[in-house]
Amino acid sequence: MKRWYSHGFHTTLAHRIVFAIIPRLPQFAHPPIAVVTAAVFFLLLGRERRAVAGNLRRIARLKGPRLWWKVGRVFYSFCDLIVSYCYVPRADFEGLLGMLRGGESGLRKIDECLAAGRGVIVWTAHLGNWEFASRLLEMHGRTVHIARLVENNPAEIMLRDLMVNERLRIVDLDRGAAASLELVAALRRNEIVAIQGDRVYQRLTAELPFFGELAAFPLGPFLLSQVSGAPVLPGFVLRAGWLRYRVAMGEPIWPAEGGAAQQGGLEQAVGFLESTLETDYDQWLNFYSFWPAAPHE
Repeated sequence: MKRWYSHGFHTTLAHRIVFAIIPRLPQFAHPPIAVVTAAVFFLLLGRERRAVAGNLRRIARLKGPRLWWKVGRVFYSFCDLIVSYCYVPRADFEGLLGMLRGGESGLRKIDECLAAGRGVIVWTAHLGNWEFASRLLEMHGRTVHIARLVENNPAEIMLRDLMVNERLRIVDLDRGAAASLELVAALRRNEIVAIQGDRVYQRLTAELPFFGELAAFPLGPFLLSQVSGAPVLPGFVLRAGWLRYRVAMGEPIWPAEGGAAQQGGLEQAVGFLESTLETDYDQWLNFYSFWPAAPHE
């Protein structure tokens, strides 16, 4: 089961225009340009606008002008993510740290997990800037394996190719068992696996209460944890200003035996996502109805 969205503006041409123009402008000009861009797409993308509104109603119980203001903020946050592709993929570690504005202490939890020698599975979501998060993981001196479904979309492939390097690899989950074996082998080498836990793309799922309504989440990361012995570490990189970020990190979830343990671990990770969204819901970049029955306007 695949759950994501696409629209006609997600093209290589659109991204090339951004990458050609934005780096030539002073950074103080970026936010006002992003405001205008976000407003344009807010108006043009009616399906996505309604879906985001439905999600935010459930998360934050918003309505009226405040709801639509926050929906606009989601589009603005997405502009920050796209512009970050101009800087984040080739930034050195000093440059990455220069964009951080808090939460660096949470990164120590990754080193603590790696000290056990079983690798670590970083469980993240489409929240804030996950591409910046993947670059931060490189700073721990291990190969980082980004487990994701590689969409057959030229624009997605373009963005993916921008991010990969000798330390940062993409593992296509559409390869099934071969991808799983590759991830287990990486963890046994005490390397890092990162995976987004808020997209359902397979049958191995569990439905959990999420803001008062059942929602499906993939169990795969916790099965991988059980097989490899690696802990799952929930974490996000959140916006703290234009092209400025902070780390929010939960507690490690160590594997236990049995299917119930897998679901218990997932419940902890989803609980951390829920608590983070209570304050940073306007950075959740899911432009479709996360709950199938989410209301639209």
